[in-house]
Amino acid sequence: MDDRKEYWWVRYQTVTQPAEVGFVGGIPVSFRFIGMAGSIPATSAELIERLPLPPVPLIGPHSEPSPRPQAQPQRRGSWLWFIGVLLLILVAQCSGQLFDALK
Repeated sequence: MDDRKEYWWVRYQTVTQPAEVGFVGGIPVSFRFIGMAGSIPATSAELIERLPLPPVPLIGPHSEPSPRPQAQPQRRGSWLWFIGVLLLILVAQCSGQLFDALK
């Protein structure tokens, strides 16, 4: 069976509070309100909306990041860059002679 705990907004006796909800097989079985001791049965409260996941501690044991596959070098357009650089060198070297020829 799937036993898990999630955090939800829960309405209990006309008060809406955040609570830790215990699920067994996808069915809520108990609520423990944040900042309060003890839990109450799931039949006496109503789930409103799921809260985002709890924050992860910044300092503490971390699992090693999964190794990412190395990216392949991008070859598309490499000839275009090469021809563009050659053209720029040609224009820079011959610009004076070209302007003199245009006069």
